[in-house]
Amino acid sequence: MAPTESEDNAKAFLAEFDSIKSTDVSSARTDAFTSEDDFNGLSVELLIEVGSFICVAGNLLPAKTRRWDRNQAILGGHIVRLYKLISALLDQICQHRREITFIIARLAFECIVNIRFLIRFGGAATYDSYVRYSLRQERRLYERITKEIEARRGETLPIEERMLESIDKTVKASGLSIAGLSPSRPRDWADKNLYERADAVGLGGTYIGTFGGPSSSVHGNWMDLLEFQLETYHDEGNFSPDFDWHNPRPQIGQTVALLAVEAVREYFAHVGEGPVGFIEDRFTDLSNRIRQAMLAHEAFLNRPRESV
Repeated sequence: MAPTESEDNAKAFLAEFDSIKSTDVSSARTDAFTSEDDFNGLSVELLIEVGSFICVAGNLLPAKTRRWDRNQAILGGHIVRLYKLISALLDQICQHRREITFIIARLAFECIVNIRFLIRFGGAATYDSYVRYSLRQERRLYERITKEIEARRGETLPIEERMLESIDKTVKASGLSIAGLSPSRPRDWADKNLYERADAVGLGGTYIGTFGGPSSSVHGNWMDLLEFQLETYHDEGNFSPDFDWHNPRPQIGQTVALLAVEAVREYFAHVGEGPVGFIEDRFTDLSNRIRQAMLAHEAFLNRPRESV
């Protein structure tokens, strides 16, 4: 009997997963590490492995149409965004730029939170709220342009025509109308800020303990300047510029990798693609290996100084 289409798809799916190389985190390897750079290298390998699974997830499209509808595109677009952010994080780790890894990690965390929140609470109203929140700037820009045109008694500049056309295309593609948008509402999509969305999916503690600090790097707050951009003379109470890049710490890559695995695990379950038991086994194994790498790094930090 010839294999069915579903059987062929399952085989192709298994082949995709089997082609992804598993990172070696054995104690035989990590016990020989002599610096945090060794652990950064391990984090890079784990992030590449996680990114490979995310790439597979981002290419899952409806069998009949091979296209997403708007709400599917919002969720799928977050998967694609997460893949690109992890790629950018890998680049900055390899360039030894801790400052930028903090910024990208914070963006990746928000993306992960959004994926998990949309999967768990993403009814039609939530998706619509997300789009309306995202288009507030378009409404503001539309109002500004139309007021300037009115002030010139209807004369429209070529650049304004192009901008209005672009706004119109964006709003139509989103399934809305410019007249139905508000420049200020909703204040937050799903009526929750990032911390509240993180807390709703069980990541509130992670936000406070791990990713609240990198928010300072995103916005250029004082703590970012103190840690990365200034040389501080504590006894004298004054400062000088610091143009040197700081070496990344392995914890950032490890944490993003672990959180991303759980997000992509939920995504596969949500879209219902592939053999469930096989997927769960692979992701459980990957999560366990990331945790093992974390423990190995912590053990390294606690080695007697003379043996480090």
